[in-house]
Amino acid sequence: MKALANLDKYQPGTQLKSWLFTIMRNTFCTKFGLAKREVVGLDDDCAKRSCVQPSQEWSVRGHELEEAIGRLPDHYRAALDLIFIQGVSYEAAALAFDCPIGTVKSRVNRAREILARELR
Repeated sequence: MKALANLDKYQPGTQLKSWLFTIMRNTFCTKFGLAKREVVGLDDDCAKRSCVQPSQEWSVRGHELEEAIGRLPDHYRAALDLIFIQGVSYEAAALAFDCPIGTVKSRVNRAREILARELR
């Protein structure tokens, strides 16, 4: 097809066979160069496809965490809320609760221990 499309470029008196082989060689080299850059088989190979993990378990675990936080005593829940959810520093939380920093840290630590025990 390429030879017929480029018949006007053939010079009479030269070897037709050589001209046709040159076209074939150039076509092969072009396709070979492109094939080196292509990744073959990834679309067809199901084992190499990336998978998306199901979100149901994380949704259930999130609800369990919300319920467990709701069951915490008020002073533990308030400390967790200020430190972890609102991102307030321990110093600011101590001022808000009007207590020492150590008390806030121990409330947060106890709340984390209770949650860890309940969510096992």
